[in-house]
Amino acid sequence: MTSQWALGHALEERLSSLRLQGVPTEVDEARARRRLERWRKQEPLTRDVLWDQRLRAAGLTEAELHALLGESSQALHARMGAPPSWQRVIERAYAQATAPRFSWPEPTPPGSALLGLVEPLVHEAHARLIVALDTCLREAPEAPFEPERTARMLLGPLPRQLMPLLGRTLAVELRIAQLEGRLQGDTSEARFQDFAHQLRRRDVALDVLSRYPVMARQAVELIAGWEAAGVELMQRLARDAAALWRRFHSGVSPGLLVEAQGGLSDPHRGGRTVFLLRFASGLRLVYKPRPLAAEAAFQQLVSWLNARGLTPPLRTVEFLSSEGYGWMEFVEAAPCQSADEVRRFHLRQGALVALLYALDVTDIHYENLIAAGEHPVLVDLETLFHPHTLAASLQNLETQPGAVLNGTVLKSGLLPQPAWRSKDGTEVDFSALGAGEGQLTPLGYLVATAHGTDELRFERRRMEIPGAANRPRLEGQDLSVTVQADALAQGFSTLYRLLIEHRDALLAPEGPLAAFEDAPVRVLFRGTASYDALLHESMHPHAMGDALDRQRFFDHLWLAVKERPYLAALIPLEQEELQRGDIPRFTTLPGSKDLWSGAGRHLPGFFDMSGLERARQRLVGLSPDDHARQLALLRSALDRVRLAARPGARPRYPFHEPPEPAQPDALLAAARRVGERLVALSFTGAGQAHWLSLEQSATKEWRLAQAGTDLYQGLSGIALVLAQLGALTGEARFTQAARGALRHLTWRLEKAPAHVSGVGLLNGWGGILYALTHLGALWGERALFETAESFVDAVAPRVEQDVHLDLGGGCAGALLGLLTLTGRHPSERASRLARACGEKLLLTATPQPQGLGWPSPATGGRALCGLAHGGAGIALALLRLASATGEARFHAAALETLAYERGQFSPEAGDWPDLRADAGMHGGDGPAFMCGWCNGAPGIGLGRISSLPLLDDARVRGEITAAVNATLAGGLGYNHGLCHGDLGNVLFLLEAARALHDDTLLRRTYQLAGGILQSIESHGHLHGLPDSIETPGLMVGLAGIAHGLARLAAPERVPDVLSVAPPIP
Repeated sequence: MTSQWALGHALEERLSSLRLQGVPTEVDEARARRRLERWRKQEPLTRDVLWDQRLRAAGLTEAELHALLGESSQALHARMGAPPSWQRVIERAYAQATAPRFSWPEPTPPGSALLGLVEPLVHEAHARLIVALDTCLREAPEAPFEPERTARMLLGPLPRQLMPLLGRTLAVELRIAQLEGRLQGDTSEARFQDFAHQLRRRDVALDVLSRYPVMARQAVELIAGWEAAGVELMQRLARDAAALWRRFHSGVSPGLLVEAQGGLSDPHRGGRTVFLLRFASGLRLVYKPRPLAAEAAFQQLVSWLNARGLTPPLRTVEFLSSEGYGWMEFVEAAPCQSADEVRRFHLRQGALVALLYALDVTDIHYENLIAAGEHPVLVDLETLFHPHTLAASLQNLETQPGAVLNGTVLKSGLLPQPAWRSKDGTEVDFSALGAGEGQLTPLGYLVATAHGTDELRFERRRMEIPGAANRPRLEGQDLSVTVQADALAQGFSTLYRLLIEHRDALLAPEGPLAAFEDAPVRVLFRGTASYDALLHESMHPHAMGDALDRQRFFDHLWLAVKERPYLAALIPLEQEELQRGDIPRFTTLPGSKDLWSGAGRHLPGFFDMSGLERARQRLVGLSPDDHARQLALLRSALDRVRLAARPGARPRYPFHEPPEPAQPDALLAAARRVGERLVALSFTGAGQAHWLSLEQSATKEWRLAQAGTDLYQGLSGIALVLAQLGALTGEARFTQAARGALRHLTWRLEKAPAHVSGVGLLNGWGGILYALTHLGALWGERALFETAESFVDAVAPRVEQDVHLDLGGGCAGALLGLLTLTGRHPSERASRLARACGEKLLLTATPQPQGLGWPSPATGGRALCGLAHGGAGIALALLRLASATGEARFHAAALETLAYERGQFSPEAGDWPDLRADAGMHGGDGPAFMCGWCNGAPGIGLGRISSLPLLDDARVRGEITAAVNATLAGGLGYNHGLCHGDLGNVLFLLEAARALHDDTLLRRTYQLAGGILQSIESHGHLHGLPDSIETPGLMVGLAGIAHGLARLAAPERVPDVLSVAPPIP
């Protein structure tokens, strides 16, 4: 036999021999250097630290690897000695000149004629399997199967496992044979059949297998694993038959096995997978080749909760658990029969969300849930009590972006959430409640095209994900989870409160959690899909000729070590299983801190806390505030689905103006309640606080994400408002939450300042500097001024790149933030950058038929009116800069800006038009008009009021009056937010009344504020997002409502954020 077989030896095997026999005598130095350089250039191993770590993980030196990479197959063959067992299996199986024809059960995958290459191996294994089943039947005559028929059933999944391994390599060989003219036949199909026939010849098959020894070895081991798993399954069925019939079939035999569907899970432990067995009576059983003690304990827990009044009760599933494996009843999907059943389905589903949250479960995807009429049934619960990894790696778990989701109801995977999102915004949702038909796989899968011809090739295509039985159906229609959002929320709350009620019994030493203590559970460190992709890519022909090339490919696992250092200890264990063709599987015991690999390797003390202890802490921590947070996330997850399905509406509400003005104590009490809600929704840890909220991406997709650093919707605005509430009420909880938000804000800014890409007051650095300055002034902490100043250098390059220019998103907003800082903390570099912002505005100004404007990419090429995005905001920034620098050119540019905006005023509408390309709040064919702080009269009027100390004339005051009239006429009844809502508009009226010394308007303002209070009492808080979805941020959410109410309650103590007011002395 050729020496090339030796190249199938794995790195560890070669190294072990090397240690015994010394460095190879024949090393091709040039080849070794070339291969080693290629290995080193593979990311992330270009980093010396990781490269050294990778070598240590294998117990390898670079010199040893260099020698192995340059060793010839002949030298390796001589050094390794006797042929390995897998090579001997091949020699024995291919003893005949031509392989006997083997009949595969239908259906077979495309291109399966190529399986003739390995049919001798399959033929031998199949024959041995029949013998083993005969022996089993002689030892247990009551076993419910017939050996030959069963052995053929078990063949079903084998072609689907072999084709990914063989397909691409044989497609290459087919192409080579075609080019070399070695194929006979007048048609493409005939030439393919000739190639398939050649593969059945001993000389051709051995030549191919020897040139691809990694593929050959993998094929031998895969087939051997199939055989061993089949024998094991049938032996277990024979041994457990009597117990199975008692548990699942009233003690009566169901007859012979008539169907066995394998490959129903990822392969683990030598290719073992889940099987669905069907017997003559119709009984169906699910066989799982792993311990089921945890799933059985879960069913006992569900029964325990049902007995304590859970309504409606959850369905339990029958199990028979044995040592290392188990059996489960088959749960058949069925539609709901009525709307009442649909509601009860979602009540139960909400209860499951709460239960899985309490048990810290993860990876429940759409294939793990069966909609069985009105019962949602979980059918694969192997990730209960998911432990946390090493404390040293996750000391900032609660503060790492995105990591907070791991401590919420979203972790389990039940609730809808995108697992993957493409650049064009397309999402893939694998969740148990969100996944539906019509989705495409996130990654391309290799698909055989032109199969059955000599043009066979494999192309990468995103495939349609087959539908599952996870969603309830009524009258033939799949139902979206959003149709019963209230029922889902109610079911969640019901079980959450039940867990609190019976917490002591749950936590008791003899309580239902004790049954989980020693029940093995799976631990996920990477997504199964990433393992699967890596495994299939490693079957490329380039990796099939030498095991070291495949080993190098598996080193892509090191890519994740930078972010998760603890993975370094696991990579050798992952690679060990991947080399066998298995998906890596790690397990632990809920009561243990130890970890085990799928091959049985033991890592003691890997976790800093056991999964069961973590769950006990979770149960102890159940509280009204935690309930509020988790329920808000549940609703947000459903809101995201609803908004993705259709554009959200911005409904108006009936606004009623009471005859009496609102009183300060009532306004402050309302502000306090909003603050309480805001604090309740915060996630805290390591002295930090942050929030989750729905936000819209640049490509208009909605996503549930950690609040950013900005003033508009992020931590800057939330921290500022909580600090204001703390100072106004004297309540430490608000100040404490503000400081937690500030710590998280500065932590993120110091860790990754480049992530703040915007410079405006609302979207970026301008708002951050503004908030830090206000917090420093409010708390009397100069260090916060210095912190703000330290970020100035990070802002400068962003100003140079800015194309938005306006107050909300551009350098006009940065200018206002910088001036706020220098007004309290003189800073030469901040002053220089403020002037640079002004210079940028002058440089980018575009002459208009009347005055100056600033078109931007976001405006459809038009210069806009308004405070957030148009001339009013830019004019305010330029006027303040002129005052700070004494430079008249900035003042002159501001006047030209106002001239442009005045030219746009519509006397007929008594308002300024919204000139954005997508504007149109009111619809119609004419100009669009919006009555909000961001666009329209309230913002423009506020900009004029803020300019009065710098520009006070009859025209300005006339515009203020026009803005007041427009706001009173059409500015109420939208929502309670600041940006484009009622509180923003009422705060403008407050400023107008104070600036114009108009007591009548002042009284009217507080009457309108009273109407807002009545609306809050009647409708709850109406937010500025579509459908009034709750959100924590300043401009459209809770923080803004709290700010508006607090300012109305105490305008002399709460600075007006909307006019970019400086801190109150």
